[in-house]
Amino acid sequence: MNRYYDVIREAMNQLGHSEVVEESPADIHFYNHIVNDEKSDNMIIVKPTAPTAKHFALDKHGYANTSEMAYEDPYVYEYMYSHLNPKNDMDWSKIDNLIANKSNKWDDSILLKWRSSKIFKNHILIIGQQPHDETVNGFGFGDHWKKLCMIVEYLSNTEYKDKLIVKLHPAFKAEKLAKRTHYQIDEWKESGIDVRTGYTSIHDFLPYTDCAIIDNSTAGIECLMHEVPIISYGWPEYHWVTQQLQTLPQLKTLLKEPARWHDKRRAKQFIYWYINDYLCTDIDSTVNRLKELI
Repeated sequence: MNRYYDVIREAMNQLGHSEVVEESPADIHFYNHIVNDEKSDNMIIVKPTAPTAKHFALDKHGYANTSEMAYEDPYVYEYMYSHLNPKNDMDWSKIDNLIANKSNKWDDSILLKWRSSKIFKNHILIIGQQPHDETVNGFGFGDHWKKLCMIVEYLSNTEYKDKLIVKLHPAFKAEKLAKRTHYQIDEWKESGIDVRTGYTSIHDFLPYTDCAIIDNSTAGIECLMHEVPIISYGWPEYHWVTQQLQTLPQLKTLLKEPARWHDKRRAKQFIYWYINDYLCTDIDSTVNRLKELI
């Protein structure tokens, strides 16, 4: 977090604010990964997020599915670019480079060794998260693993079974959960379902993905970068450009023709704005965001 706070500190200096010692009263407090339950006006929450290790969000309410964006559609992404043709009038070079470099929010870690993987085309990608992550286990007031299993098991009894790829979180460790979890993964594999574990880049999958099914993972950002339609069931902050899943039987209808519900133009406007105008990466972008918040 030191890098983010260094950037924030310099941005605040440029806005005429100075850092105070811990015991002194402060007008603004910055916190990492918390929720502003009291709706205090002098709190700003910092959240590192996709698409790279340099990107972070600043919000006064919380982070992920507790951020202000999760509750109120920002709309700005529509009217800022409403007069532009996403294909011809918007500069996609930044996002294209992120895709080409297989960027991810851990790409500054020397410990992670991403491996390439063969992916079959026209698949349905079910994306798992860390079962004990606060965004799914706390904010989502439910058992993420149980919900994931229900989706996989429902689709395994439909005509979509042979199209499924279940991509578990890169750091997912089945042995840290109940034994049943380990058996469940083995059962999926034995039944012919393609289950991917370990450090495989999501950018290897998305060029061949017909539709992604997500709780509220930041992997949804990469899906939007690749223009992949998303079915979400955990109210991610980008749910304004996804299809929210209400019931399991709804999956069959949604997967039949994603083009009928996926607003490609609106989704492209959102991800363009999110990466280029909303997230912070350096002092200038942080100054701009802080001007909106302070």
